[in-house]
Amino acid sequence: MSATLHAPEAPAGGSRTRREVRTVRVALAGCGTVGGELVRLLDRSAAAIRARHGLRFELASVLVRDPARERPAKLPPGLVTTDVAEFLAADVDLVVEAIGGLDPATRIAREALASGRRLVTANKALVAAHGPELAALARRSGTRLDFESAVGGGIPVIRSLRDSLGLTGISAVRGILNGTSNYVLTRLGEGWRYADALADAQARGFAEADPERDVSGQDAADKLRILAWLAFGTEPSTLPVRRRGIVPHPDRLARAASVAGGVLRLVGEAALTDEGVVASVEPVVVAAGSDLGRTRDEENAVVVASRWNGSVRLSGPGAGGSPTASALLGDMLRGAQRLPRPASTPAAPTDRRAHRWVIGVSGRCTDEGFLARTLARAGMVAATLGRADGDLFVGTGAHPWPRVDLALRALEASGCSPVAARWESAPADG
Repeated sequence: MSATLHAPEAPAGGSRTRREVRTVRVALAGCGTVGGELVRLLDRSAAAIRARHGLRFELASVLVRDPARERPAKLPPGLVTTDVAEFLAADVDLVVEAIGGLDPATRIAREALASGRRLVTANKALVAAHGPELAALARRSGTRLDFESAVGGGIPVIRSLRDSLGLTGISAVRGILNGTSNYVLTRLGEGWRYADALADAQARGFAEADPERDVSGQDAADKLRILAWLAFGTEPSTLPVRRRGIVPHPDRLARAASVAGGVLRLVGEAALTDEGVVASVEPVVVAAGSDLGRTRDEENAVVVASRWNGSVRLSGPGAGGSPTASALLGDMLRGAQRLPRPASTPAAPTDRRAHRWVIGVSGRCTDEGFLARTLARAGMVAATLGRADGDLFVGTGAHPWPRVDLALRALEASGCSPVAARWESAPADG
């Protein structure tokens, strides 16, 4: 049994030539927020897809984890299965993977590509862990792997890195890669409390019931590994990412940004250095009028810096089922194109770049002399920025992360409950 997403006939009386319509049979793994929205989008867009592309997508199998769960899109019962083997045995041309995680997504991806079927996936964890392997498998099988929807929702950043931007001598890729955390941080900048901001994001469909991957920075780190792979050829599964999310002290981090005269954003960055590629996901205080400071709510933004093309900013909605489903559909429609193989650049052993920092402490550690001595023992100098809600905030000179990490560990051992964010909005004169 299959479900054809029907398109009405074109109205009579026009001079348009009737075009041949080709049916593409589709197996869909996952019918939750993203997969369900894709089914609805295919149904709503069927007439346009038929008229513009000469295609009719036909659902032949839908894999779900819980058949009793209420679905965002209605499906004929005969299409739904919980058996991965049955799902993979379906006679289809295209497999769309929107089930998330690594199990059973990895098996689905490998077997689909090995059998010569195209694979479209929104699964950033899968691509970050196995992207090069799956791309090589697609090449050997004469088929295609597409994952535009895995990074940035509706932003065409993957396609841009594959095509034009990948030829411009990229030196860095940075941006806001998680719409959930950005929505929450935007609300915190307006004076909301974290718990209220997160609840609002969940109510709007921008955050999962368990937001751990989003607020810890893990989701952004997976996406960053994919971007580094496409930009520099760095093996994503072996690229170390210095990861610090917005928890466990989001409210205090937001106050730190306010005291420092900027706004807080969770920024992912991969940069080419003399030693190789370095990568980080961490809270950063940016100027409100900067590219990233102007990126608000659930929006994502990616800034690609290159030697020959300056900086290019790509932005758009990055949270919720609709942008991701739209990107999935774009991949389904796109013509055949193999993944390029950029020159391989190894990961650097450590990030030696120096940055300025905002550091906050609480409790008995808010004595300025105590904090100055502790930072000095780590080789750091700082100046007081101000106090807010019992916390003392200081701004430091430019120091590499290992030195900052040493200072934070010492402050943690002293019971200071430190918070730290990179300080990009710092005045140039210090």
